[in-house]
Amino acid sequence: MQLRAALSSLFMLLALAGPAAAHGILLESTPRSGETVAAGVPRVDLRFNSRIEHALSQILLTGPLGERVPLPAGPSKKAGPDRLAVPLTILPPGLYTVHWRVFTVDGHLSHGRFSFQIAQRGSRGE
Repeated sequence: MQLRAALSSLFMLLALAGPAAAHGILLESTPRSGETVAAGVPRVDLRFNSRIEHALSQILLTGPLGERVPLPAGPSKKAGPDRLAVPLTILPPGLYTVHWRVFTVDGHLSHGRFSFQIAQRGSRGE
């Protein structure tokens, strides 16, 4: 009888609980946050903890003076179900900030930003 009451209570708690919110969390990036890299970074590549809606997600890049850096018209869909990637042109030295916004397949919006540095020529990037 006690087991039945306990199971009934557990069932009621589970029925009242809503689904867990699945927000897109950035797991890794290339370049990494805070990294100093040599000129010629081929792309920005982001990996998330969840599948994302590529058509509704985006990467924006700002340069050393806060100016928007032109990127191709949308993230690469070939990057994978949990990745966003955009190719880059040759960038001059300076501090760049990646601003990202993703919608997960279950409709949650997440966003964030991080910066990386392009080293001066001849610098070791340390």
